[in-house]
Amino acid sequence: MAELAALDAAMSSQNDRPEGLSELYAQACAVSGSRNTVATFETVFTSEGHPFDSIRPRGVASVERVESGPNVFLHLRDHEGQWVVGAFPTQFPGVFELASGLPATHRQWRNVSNWVAASSTVSRCYLDHDDFSAIGDRLSEFGDVEVVRMSARKLEDGSAVNRSFKQRENRLRPSHLDLIEETEDFGASVRTLELMVSSTMHVHVRRLAGATLYSGDFGVFADQVLTRLEEATARRKGLLSGRARRPQQTVRPVSVFLPLEMLNTPAETGELLTITKSLPDVSVAVFHRNPYLHFAATDERDGSNFDVMVTRPDRIDLYPGYRASATALARVAQYLGERLGAVAIADPPPVEPVSLDDLRAPVG
Repeated sequence: MAELAALDAAMSSQNDRPEGLSELYAQACAVSGSRNTVATFETVFTSEGHPFDSIRPRGVASVERVESGPNVFLHLRDHEGQWVVGAFPTQFPGVFELASGLPATHRQWRNVSNWVAASSTVSRCYLDHDDFSAIGDRLSEFGDVEVVRMSARKLEDGSAVNRSFKQRENRLRPSHLDLIEETEDFGASVRTLELMVSSTMHVHVRRLAGATLYSGDFGVFADQVLTRLEEATARRKGLLSGRARRPQQTVRPVSVFLPLEMLNTPAETGELLTITKSLPDVSVAVFHRNPYLHFAATDERDGSNFDVMVTRPDRIDLYPGYRASATALARVAQYLGERLGAVAIADPPPVEPVSLDDLRAPVG
């Protein structure tokens, strides 16, 4: 059996359980005997309760839940060994940091991400390019920000783009701003950025509101990276909460803004239908296909339902039904946004008022 990762060992300590993330990281470094150790985080929000109340670990031999003040730890074991996942509340109500000492590519951490995706009351937050840019900008206050590795997805055909950059003497690798701009120019959306800050901090930021610290000052990482993830997640939760339709009240849609005019033809809107149908536990009923697209999407996990409409080639509008939880709305809107490389998920622009002169037919 593999030994516990340093961060997991710190979270599993029965006699000296950490109070918060900074203390946790310090204990993990003491366990590893090094100034640095791997620390992986994913920021989530809940529509109700604690994230571990509804996350159901599958394929494990044992699960033990341990509570220590506001922090909760799951001690897990499978055929590969033990690992620990901690949930730490943030300054934003209902927003939590999930933490582990496993790298994000590790099978056991991927299992945790799958359990989160299967929950009906826990949601992730997909970052947009502005969030990536802001994280890089914040880190640039502490030195030159260089991209070590970047992954992206082409919007045209969904193919993956992976690029890496070697360190060269007397020459910096591309900056985060250079790579984001270049990625947008060839019609792709960034999925991950691995950044080096003046050779002293090594971090990995993921579109799925996640980040890993490989080395560097944890305080800077927490203040400049984790807080940005938490702010983005809190904004997304605020945007999507309280949207359920109410009698005699105007419906408040949420819009998924696309970078290009991607939904012009019946074939292109048909692809949107196919993408929506591929979302697990979501059923679709089509009302109208041409010249505009209108279909209903129902989340079978909690009964939430939405009317999805495309009246512009660069925007998808979701109109919540009488039952529309924030996590279900997040799941549908963010899945569509992720697959289509959305630049933003936000309120639709205000509708310009129409006057009688606008409606009056021209004379002559």
